[in-house]
Amino acid sequence: MREKLFHAKNGLVLKVVHRKSAVEFYLESPNIENRHLDFRFTPDVFNKLLDYILTVAHESWSNPSPQDANSPGSDYWEYYDKKLDNNGYLSINFIENTLSLSRPVDENNKLYQFNKRKIESFMFDISTKRYTV
Repeated sequence: MREKLFHAKNGLVLKVVHRKSAVEFYLESPNIENRHLDFRFTPDVFNKLLDYILTVAHESWSNPSPQDANSPGSDYWEYYDKKLDNNGYLSINFIENTLSLSRPVDENNKLYQFNKRKIESFMFDISTKRYTV
């Protein structure tokens, strides 16, 4: 398992952890009680984050390819965490260099976990929307 930290300009810290068949986001900032969090990055850090996600997707799965979400199971907007027994949410704003995440539960710093199909739709949005806004 490898991890990397990304510091948002609004003081939040996003930890990206990856291993075989999973890429996960965690809140690394201490004493944050909000369930919904907006990680507002500088353009430079935001682009490094997106590049890193693309890189670790290829390390976590064999041959992931960007694909448009064509079902609720492939749309990365929502994921269900079995261990935490609740949903987490993710959206990306390319204009404001922001990742918005809602963690499944308040008591845990896990924010989100990609499976292969969700990372492929995320990769699709990165490749099609990143430089067109």
